[in-house]
Amino acid sequence: MEHSKTAIIDIGSNTVRLVIYKEQGVGIEEFRNVKAPLRLNRFLDESSVMSNEGIALLLEAMKNFREVLDYYDVTEVECTATAAIRQAKNSDEIIWKVKEETAFQIRLLSGEEEALYGLSAVLKTMTPDNGLTIDIGGGSTEITLFENRKLKYSYSFPFGVVSLKQLFIAEDRMKPKEQKRMAEYIQSELSRYTWLQKAPDGVIAAIGGSARNLAVVQQLKENYPPLGVHGYDLTLDALHRLREELSSLSYAELGKVDGLSNERSDLILPAIEVFYQLAVHTSANGLIVSSRGLRDGIMLERIKGEQYETAEDVKRNGIKRLLKVYGHDDEHHHQMMVLMEKMVNGFEKEGLLNVTKQERFIIEQSAALFYLGEYISSSSKSRHTFYLLINSLFDGFTHSEKAYLSLTASFTNNSTLKQYLEEFNGWFTKEEIQKMREYGALLKLCYSLNSSKRSVVQDLDVKEKQNNILITVYCEGNEMAERYQSDKQKRQLEKALHKEITLQFKQK
Repeated sequence: MEHSKTAIIDIGSNTVRLVIYKEQGVGIEEFRNVKAPLRLNRFLDESSVMSNEGIALLLEAMKNFREVLDYYDVTEVECTATAAIRQAKNSDEIIWKVKEETAFQIRLLSGEEEALYGLSAVLKTMTPDNGLTIDIGGGSTEITLFENRKLKYSYSFPFGVVSLKQLFIAEDRMKPKEQKRMAEYIQSELSRYTWLQKAPDGVIAAIGGSARNLAVVQQLKENYPPLGVHGYDLTLDALHRLREELSSLSYAELGKVDGLSNERSDLILPAIEVFYQLAVHTSANGLIVSSRGLRDGIMLERIKGEQYETAEDVKRNGIKRLLKVYGHDDEHHHQMMVLMEKMVNGFEKEGLLNVTKQERFIIEQSAALFYLGEYISSSSKSRHTFYLLINSLFDGFTHSEKAYLSLTASFTNNSTLKQYLEEFNGWFTKEEIQKMREYGALLKLCYSLNSSKRSVVQDLDVKEKQNNILITVYCEGNEMAERYQSDKQKRQLEKALHKEITLQFKQK
């Protein structure tokens, strides 16, 4: 499959990063990620002039990035810079030197632009209609308020994890009085803006490396399933416990905390303080962690024609991107969707299934993803599908929905479903698990009805007669493969519904 490659260079106050993306239509996949934790903010003197040492380190990183891009033959590059360069009095000189020595043209983002790209990434990959976003960098913190999925207010605060550390933490351990002064400073900054009095719907979407790293630490503490951090709920209680447990540790001790990045161990305390103080100040429920941020916002702006007006729009677009990334068979995907709709409608009409609007949406997405892992191995497609999906980035879905989808889209039999569910002990009720079984078995039957991947089945009719379900299958072309596989696989649906199923094939 042909992909174009695009690169984003993000010159931040803490980290300078090159990310190369593969693109194919709506499909965007991170291909390479190279970072240099330069902490450029520390090279700004009292007059906000960046030192020659800081500029030299930036130039070295940019020359390395040029070599990487040349190696992968990437010519389309967008180079952006945020707080450290924005705050530097000699920013024009820095931008000129970078262009002169590396040919990269830096686009200096304003605080408002930085906040807007972060918000765009959240609104296009998450589903809250109202809330706040926060993106803590090294030298600035962008906070936005959105209502009805539209930006209402934004502000770029002149503090970040590097600058807060420099201002408030003198040695290799944060003292209680230093934490108190930091908290008071953050609260005083937040109190300047009346629109920050309350988080709409209690929602704060947290962007950036500090939020992701805290999520990893908390997930390891909980023995959380491997669902990633995008969409993870870091509750206020969990945030409070992390603040209590980590604030007293030295940098050396923090470096030994499971899941905490070594390069971030001395910066995580200011990050926790900002998150915690914002959550308390706005009466939020905690944080919803976003692994999508500024770079993703820039990339997602490149996709034209997609709608993000509703939560379902976000979810459907996320599934479309996932299918593109994994090179799904478009014709088979379309046939699965057609068969699923006809089958569900038929079973509902006969009173064999009672499907809510939300469940129908989940079945639709499960049908799109069903046995996605087949391209890895046909003989182990269920297992590959399950592990592929739970480890994939699901834009828009909660972690509970992601698990439900992964379990339904990988269904092969009840025993395997129970085995996969062991990772999600206590997540689902008996009724929900029964629904997974029914919908998974239904989708497996639909999959069997396109065994040859030729879309020979044109229509379906479902009738219940004396505890027997008669499914009449209308075909164009030889249906031998479909007949054989569906006769073999129907038993899973029979077991789930406790009814006999008869399949009758007819030429249309």
